[in-house]
Amino acid sequence: MKKILLVALMFFMATQANATLMSAHSFTGNFDNDESRYYIQFDVTADNSTVDLTSLGYAGGVNADGTTIADGGFDSQLFVFNSASSLLASDDDSSSTVSAFGGNSWDAFISITLDIGTYFAVLTQYDSDYQSGDLVTGTWSNSGVVNFLDVDDNLRTSSYAFDISGENLANVGGIGHNTTPTPVSEPTTLAILALGLLGFAGRRFSK
Repeated sequence: MKKILLVALMFFMATQANATLMSAHSFTGNFDNDESRYYIQFDVTADNSTVDLTSLGYAGGVNADGTTIADGGFDSQLFVFNSASSLLASDDDSSSTVSAFGGNSWDAFISITLDIGTYFAVLTQYDSDYQSGDLVTGTWSNSGVVNFLDVDDNLRTSSYAFDISGENLANVGGIGHNTTPTPVSEPTTLAILALGLLGFAGRRFSK
């Protein structure tokens, strides 16, 4: 009997050691103007981890928190940077969800494999792209949009919705640049993100 229990215990420990930590986080709110940005800092705790990032604001849907997101938000795009502010991936229109309000699939989706480290995702309105400098205070191109009109001159709202999910995520927190975010349950993550961005900015300028 003891041998059976020992084998069972060893099997349980082995499966636990090999188990992948999966998690998902949702962010919602409103941009204050057409040039706003939303930053999400996150850590990856194991190499070769798959992380998915998606916007839901344009066409709506149900986010990872189970909240129904209304159709009608702005045409969004996503970027992923490493801790040295190097761009790893970007996307504009890869989602297959069609907006009944606008008739287009203009939500962004990125699936990326990352190693251990700290990363930043940035949500902007199309066509605001990172150009150079610090991610927060550096240069981004203007969206070329007024009052959240899309390129077909359809009036959209300032609402954003964003999910990050995947393997081995930790310390996920968001902070807006000219945004009005929905309150989150862990405000300390915002402080961590702000300090992280300042730290990386200082490190870049000290070289």
